[in-house]
Amino acid sequence: MRHLLAALSMVLLLATAAIAQTPAGTSAARNGRFVFCGASEGTVLQDDGRQHAVIPFMDQEQVAHYLATNAPRIVVKASRQTSKAVATVEFQLARPDSINEADWGRAWLEAVLYPANMSRSEIKPESLIAGRVQPPTPTASDTLVTIEFPDISSDWLPSNWEVALLICVDRGAGANPNLDNNHLVREYARVPLFVSSLKLSAAIGIGGFVLLYIVLAFTAALLHRRQFEVARSAAERDAGRSIAAWAFALRPTVIAQDAFGYCSLARFQVLMFTLVLAGVYAYVMARTGMLPTISNTVLALLGITLSGSTLARVIEGPVVDTPNRQWLLGTGVIDPSPRVPRWQDLLAGDGEIDVTRVQALAFSVFAAVALVVSGTGDLEHFEIPEQLNYLIGLSQAVYVAGRALPKESAKRLNEEVRATREAEMAAILKPDDQATQLAFETARNALATSLFDFFGERFRAPRLLSLHPGERPVPVAY
Repeated sequence: MRHLLAALSMVLLLATAAIAQTPAGTSAARNGRFVFCGASEGTVLQDDGRQHAVIPFMDQEQVAHYLATNAPRIVVKASRQTSKAVATVEFQLARPDSINEADWGRAWLEAVLYPANMSRSEIKPESLIAGRVQPPTPTASDTLVTIEFPDISSDWLPSNWEVALLICVDRGAGANPNLDNNHLVREYARVPLFVSSLKLSAAIGIGGFVLLYIVLAFTAALLHRRQFEVARSAAERDAGRSIAAWAFALRPTVIAQDAFGYCSLARFQVLMFTLVLAGVYAYVMARTGMLPTISNTVLALLGITLSGSTLARVIEGPVVDTPNRQWLLGTGVIDPSPRVPRWQDLLAGDGEIDVTRVQALAFSVFAAVALVVSGTGDLEHFEIPEQLNYLIGLSQAVYVAGRALPKESAKRLNEEVRATREAEMAAILKPDDQATQLAFETARNALATSLFDFFGERFRAPRLLSLHPGERPVPVAY
């Protein structure tokens, strides 16, 4: 259970960090001024003979009046909401025919937002929200415009808005601005914006992650009921208290175990990337309201881990030969009860730390964290450095190749067990021969170190050291 809570805590921490990093609003910083779309700052002589300051900003009343009295004449296509924490809309903008190239070169962009249920005549100044436009000036060709609205409150329910993109063009030298009409808006475009709830989207993403994890854990509980019961009984004896069997099913190591009760690194990588991608995908879909496109980087990561898992399953097998394994289990030297996979299985194998596993696991965790942090903002264009992909692929290849090659330690263990079996058989055939008895005891005692390195706590040293030729314990039903 604590492993699941740790995983959920990490996801919640990242989601909270994304919400906390939402930039503060910009309209308050303008001290009542709304959008920078006014005449050049300076003074002008009015009819009363006094000079008045020309403010290069349009306040909310001026913007509302302009939108209510002018119709949008620019058509914007292919607009979309992004999955960023800040409410953001993107679209392509081209130079309209009503603005010549010279004026287009002096133009800059501003944006405001108001509720979609308002008609143009109903737009109120207090309903407008200023946004941040990138880039601030359009280019000669099509411009990818991104507008952020950090002042939109993050509620649990989604909302619909209209975005007004104002194209401002300086009148140039010699212009005579006046206070009643000092705005320089030449044209504007209106773009719909569906703002989903950041809180609800994050909850859906985390819920997708948890739901898939619980389904896998429930399946593992059905497949490994006997294993869980034995492990639970052992844990209760050690802890002196009752432990629920389902608590073992929630361990990631149990879900990613192989047929021999060891946590498989290749399966753990597939499990990790699948769960993370499912959570990120659910969040992005809830945030944007559409099925997101997965980047080639994500597909490459999944391809590398799936290929490694498939190849590992093809070549996986017991490191101990079948006759030797039967002898070890039949004599009671090795605990025959089902093995519960552990975290150290990811980094160690055959009694030693496997550096290739350490490397593969470390870089896979880095990639998974990057997918949570960056992929939630733009899953379609999520990328990691190619070198990291190469490192993950190389580590996976070396790990799989290492499993396919015979290991010297496994070869030595099989030889020692085989020698002990042969010495036992000779001692059984010649029970009165002191030399054969001594040879058996020597082989038996020398086997203890290798068995401890391979089987750890499953190795029963007292049973091996007290074993006599031909002696077999009464089998226990599990």
